[in-house]
This record gives sequence, C-alpha cells and structure tokens, in this order.
Amino acid sequence: MENQTMVKPKLSVCMIAYNVGRFIGDAIDGVLNQKADFNIELVISNDCSSDNTEEVVLKFAQDHPQGNWIKYKRQEKNLGSTLNYLWALDNCTGDFIAICDGDDYWTDAFKVQKQVDFLESHPQYIGSFHNRHKCDINGKIISSSIQKHEKRNWRLDDFISEKPEIPSASVIFRKPLIFKLPMEFQKVVINGDTFLWVYTLKFGDFYFDANIGPSVYRIHPQGLWSSKSSYRKSQLSLNTYQLLDAAFPGRNSVKSQIFNIRFHLFYYAMKEKELAAGLSYYFSNIFGLLAYPRGFKVFLSFHKSIVFKGRR
Repeated sequence: MENQTMVKPKLSVCMIAYNVGRFIGDAIDGVLNQKADFNIELVISNDCSSDNTEEVVLKFAQDHPQGNWIKYKRQEKNLGSTLNYLWALDNCTGDFIAICDGDDYWTDAFKVQKQVDFLESHPQYIGSFHNRHKCDINGKIISSSIQKHEKRNWRLDDFISEKPEIPSASVIFRKPLIFKLPMEFQKVVINGDTFLWVYTLKFGDFYFDANIGPSVYRIHPQGLWSSKSSYRKSQLSLNTYQLLDAAFPGRNSVKSQIFNIRFHLFYYAMKEKELAAGLSYYFSNIFGLLAYPRGFKVFLSFHKSIVFKGRR
C-alpha cells in the first residue's frame, strides 16, 4: 500500500489596523516568529491610516525572513472597524483563522502550533483560546490574567448568558465549511468579536488552553474598545446583542442578556445623571416583560444586586 502524505492545514491570521504604527510592529513580529509545521498567511487590512502603519508593514514584508507570509491591503477609504474586520475575514483562505489586532501581540512562539494541533485532534471543539495580559501604552503589564471563572470551556448559550472575556488575540477557530456571517454583523459598531464568537459557537464549543503563553491586549487612548467608558461599552453591547437577536431569533439566552444589559445601562445612566436615558432603558425592560416573561428572572436578579450593593 502506498504511503499517503498527510495534508497539512493552513492558518490565516486576521489583523486589522488603523493608526497603530507605534504598535503594529509587535503584532506582526509575534505572528512572523511563530514556529509551525504548516503554512501561515498574515492578512493585514489597513483602514486608510494617516500615520506610519503602512511603512511599518511594508518594512516587515521586505526585511523579515517570513515577510512573504504577509498579505497586505490598504483600504482606499476608511471603512470603519467592523467592515474592515469583515474584509480581512473574507480574505482569510486558511482552514483555521487566528485573530490579532494591530495593537495587540502574541508572546508564545508555539501558540498556533499548539492550538491547531488540539483542534485537529478534537473535532468537537470549533475554537481554542487562552489567557491574556493587559499592558499600558508603554508596554508595562497592568493586568496579568482574565478572571478565574472565565478559564473554562464555553458552549454557545453559556457564553451568551455569562458574557465572559474571550481575548480576541488568543483565539483560533476552525473555519466552517460555509463561513458566511449574517448581514447584521455589518451593523455592529465596534465589538465584532462578540458577534463572531456567537456565530462560531454555533458549530462547536470553545476550549480554554492553560498551556499557552498569554497574548497581550494593549490599553491606549486610541483603543477602539479600551478607551470607552462602562456606560458606552454597555451601549455598544446592547447594539450587538440586539443585532444577534435579529440574526438568530428565538434564542432565549440572547433575549435575557438584552434585559441584563439594559438594566446595567439604567444603572450607568443614573450614575452619570442621564435621567431620561436611564428611565428609558428601565421602562423598556418593564414593558418588555409583557412580551418576554422570562425576563422577570433578570429583573429580580438586578434589583437584588442593587439592594445588597446599597447595604455595603
């Protein structure tokens, strides 16, 4: 019998960039220094940056030994983070996709090999993620871990209900045979990774791998998510979950999370003395109970937390 050569998978790394010339060198370096026995392409979509982002990318493509991995596109006009993200994903040709934004970076040179090997041998999992550090604009580590309760495997409804942090730069997922994000994804304002995880989790679970060195998430004034207040983050989350509700109708975990987010928005709005907005979120939930009685559990949980918080 003839020996059959095993076909090696291909990994695409999705990297979006906008005015991250100061940081993107670390991101690219972390990808090009990966040690793997399969092919890797680094898809970089530059959203019409006005700084030196393109100069840094082109220098790596020219000078780095693995510079030929880079597949670079400078958008002719600014698309915005979500459409830029979608362009990059659509141009990933690999069997697996890894995420690393241009202001984040990887620290483990065997990260992608470990994750792809695991997913190849465990088809019940669609994706894998691991721990992350946070650093400030100067690279100083300011947080060394995600929360303990987030270090577990995740199924779709559990992820929606509990909203854990799954660091985007830690994720690798197997690309489904038909990989087509719903049209609602295009309306997500910033946090497209939440929508992407929900879509991907429809095909299998996410595995937490404790044996991979952390990715690093950079906190800086231009950060699309990290620079936002808790109030603004909740507003963006509400938009995302309402779009998820439209894309995947009838899923109770999504509807319950919408109730939960609106109560948080009520709380943040009242703290910022946005009385009209706060009352609008609150009464949207009250009237929403008529159409969705299961939201009453969220109603009780929120009011219980407020009462106990007031007694501390």
